[in-house]
Amino acid sequence: MGDRTKRTVLAFAAGAFAAAALTAVPAPAAAAPQYRADQIAQLETADVPLEAGEAHEVAHAGAAFIKARFDGVVLGARDRLVVASPDGTESYEYGPDDVEDGGLRALSIEGDTAEVVLRDADDGTAAAARLAAYARGLSGAELASRPGAGPESVCGRDDSEHAACYRETDPVAWDASLSVARLIIKDEYYCTAWIADDSNRIMTNNHCIDTAGEAKATEVQFGYECPECAGGEAAVPLKVRGDEVLATNYTYDFTLFTVDDYAAIAHLPHLEIDPRHAEIGEKVFIPGHPGGKPKRIASEDSRAAVAGQCRIDDDRAYGRGYATDLAYYCDTEGGSSGSPVVSRTTGAVVGLHHLGGCPNSAVRMDLVYPMIAPYLEWDF
Repeated sequence: MGDRTKRTVLAFAAGAFAAAALTAVPAPAAAAPQYRADQIAQLETADVPLEAGEAHEVAHAGAAFIKARFDGVVLGARDRLVVASPDGTESYEYGPDDVEDGGLRALSIEGDTAEVVLRDADDGTAAAARLAAYARGLSGAELASRPGAGPESVCGRDDSEHAACYRETDPVAWDASLSVARLIIKDEYYCTAWIADDSNRIMTNNHCIDTAGEAKATEVQFGYECPECAGGEAAVPLKVRGDEVLATNYTYDFTLFTVDDYAAIAHLPHLEIDPRHAEIGEKVFIPGHPGGKPKRIASEDSRAAVAGQCRIDDDRAYGRGYATDLAYYCDTEGGSSGSPVVSRTTGAVVGLHHLGGCPNSAVRMDLVYPMIAPYLEWDF
């Protein structure tokens, strides 16, 4: 069946909490924070049954992205649920294999509007779905208002820069950053991850993802970065969904997982893992997504006594276990969790960033490597 010309526009308000905040008597400074430190989006209810062939626009003014969630999904072999941007820049098509227990989480659409169409083919199954909810990406002002999302892990001034700043001046750091992804977990939370080999192996922290259910509820975005060193509008990232958890560990705070469409990212480089214990004084850099923002690279340490490239200050720091971590003053923020700490000596990953506090710290990859080596398709 073709799409009908009729269009339903669903323009949603910011929610009851936000509306109440506009009329609250106390001064804004006294009001409780509206968003949590670990939020990148706010989940909003919708409850809109979809009529096959009818286009629905989901719009939320000021949203950074729209990420739709459906339930009651019934799709025949040739039926499709399509979520796209109004201008066609992004379009994602889902079939029966994408439905789990009647539910479906769509990949996000950049901007404040997404278009949803349920396509019912003549295949003997009546297609059905309900737009149950959607996550709206927090705006820049909303992200800045989060408690604890500021400089608690920025040591002195923030010396990190947009990844694009390194494209010409530091190609080693730039090339390494191509393997790094932003995670949107359960439609609301964020972390960083990176490609750990060339056979669908993605690495992040255990405190970001620790179950298969969380992996499947995670969107993995590559190339979410500003085009120029000065900033600018971030590029539309390459998006895939998490799939299986292969290995995870609380003490060493790592999770190795896969994505559901590795072919889409197979052209991207992977980062090698250094199985040796990094040394005190070894220079490192960290590409990641601090605060869930476009990709940045932390490489410099401007503290007066040690100005220059950031380096390992302690190679046996306390993390979730005794002497499990590498400590450094590279600048990070919430959302940097899961970032690779890359050695300038070997060009390989020596740590998995997971804690702030100045010094900030990463789990030692020489301790993690033996636990994930059976899942990797390369070796030394």
